[in-house]
Amino acid sequence: MLKKLFLSILVMLSLSACETIQSAGTDKYSPAALKENLKVGVTTPDEVRRIYGEPDMRSDDPDGPRHWMYSVDDTKNALIDSAISFIPVYGASTAKNAVTESRQLFVYFKQNRVSDYALNASKR
Repeated sequence: MLKKLFLSILVMLSLSACETIQSAGTDKYSPAALKENLKVGVTTPDEVRRIYGEPDMRSDDPDGPRHWMYSVDDTKNALIDSAISFIPVYGASTAKNAVTESRQLFVYFKQNRVSDYALNASKR
């Protein structure tokens, strides 16, 4: 029983490491990508929409947008979820929930240009 548990944990850790390495270069919500894509005073709402899609929530004025919010769909935990499902221990669902992350991107505009942005992350 302990041998199976140990093996399951090793598989889970190795899969999560692979997924982290794989998604590091493609996450458009990473700090580096945000800095590249959202240039203060330069990036327009159309450019933000082209890169990040339609916002999940928006606050617009007659002169243009004030701020937009994007809820980030983190599918990076899909391999972790699969690995955890093999753990033959009561409470594995609790461990799975501990690694789920929720992120929101807030983009603020002034005179139809990005004036600021913030990425909030929280564990669920």
